[in-house]
Amino acid sequence: MNFKKKRSETMKTDAFPLNYFKSIWSPRKVFKNRHQLNWFQIFVVLLFVNSLLMIPVSLNYMKMDTFPVEGTLPGSFGLIDEAVVLKLQEGQYKNGTLTLPESFMLSSENGTVSGLLTEDEMTEVLKSENALIFQKNEFLIKEGNQDVSTIPYTKDFDLTKVTNGNELKDALSRQWFIKNKGYTIATLMFLVFTITLISTFFLTFGSAIFLYLTRKSQFSSINTYKESVNLLINCIGLPSFIGLLIGLIQFDIIILLMIQSVGLVIMLLFVFYQTKFNDATNEKNLKKHLEVKVHD
Repeated sequence: MNFKKKRSETMKTDAFPLNYFKSIWSPRKVFKNRHQLNWFQIFVVLLFVNSLLMIPVSLNYMKMDTFPVEGTLPGSFGLIDEAVVLKLQEGQYKNGTLTLPESFMLSSENGTVSGLLTEDEMTEVLKSENALIFQKNEFLIKEGNQDVSTIPYTKDFDLTKVTNGNELKDALSRQWFIKNKGYTIATLMFLVFTITLISTFFLTFGSAIFLYLTRKSQFSSINTYKESVNLLINCIGLPSFIGLLIGLIQFDIIILLMIQSVGLVIMLLFVFYQTKFNDATNEKNLKKHLEVKVHD
């Protein structure tokens, strides 16, 4: 009785989330502790394992120093051609200041690229559908019906060595990213977090349906859908930690998702191999395992 009482008191100390972390390292415990989480805790764990994958994602994005803006602003960046490059090569760039021999305006049916305009000229050019305006300390981007973006030059901004349109687009993209880095990274993080979370939800809740169907067989001790989900939540914990470690060494979001999904399947196979999804079999194997440890 005293032993049972002590054991009961020990189990009470394993509150959430400690009980979850104790359930993910061994296939036997993965299966045995499939009843421990309630639905709220299950959703918290899903957010947690998804956040583990976001750590290498965020660290990788923080290293970015540019962003391909042409895909976001195709109209205005599509105005850049060799004539624009030649005009900007003539400029002098010093401490974030642009000086040109003369102002210029290059118009086409899609918009206008211009440099060092007066206020009246700039107002007129901004009536175009798309526009790039290079002023003394900044350049302006007009993209369709979007608000005009004003991008200040950095101290090292220099277009004299730009030789073609692609290099000019890269240089302007870098300037745009420096100003919009926080917003851009936050948006990318939100998109990746949403995609990985949806993937994890489908992986766990979808696979749980098939586990739940095993209740119809005589060998399975799985009785409810929540047990199936909890079991898979236990299975996905260790692969998510492994994905985190590998992602810190070599980042690739596709590889991270593969490690998580394939790792879940492998862990589930180990669970079936050691327990046959049966409590009696699991207890029997656990006793054998403990006896071997005692003899050793």
